[in-house]
Amino acid sequence: MNQKPKNKTLLILGAISLVCSRTVFFFVNDPEGPNLLIVVVLAAIIFAVFLFTYWLYHRINRMSQ
Repeated sequence: MNQKPKNKTLLILGAISLVCSRTVFFFVNDPEGPNLLIVVVLAAIIFAVFLFTYWLYHRINRMSQ
């Protein structure tokens, strides 16, 4: 049983990663504000970590059944 993430799950993970990325830069005291490219790159890294964690969680659950 090979499960792929659904579009809804990917959208939620993407939104959460953008919020987390923006939150990280909220605590950085930069008068010009965060660069949009840097925020998007950090969000992509966070998204990759979330997606790997999601995949690993489902793989472990499938193995235990």
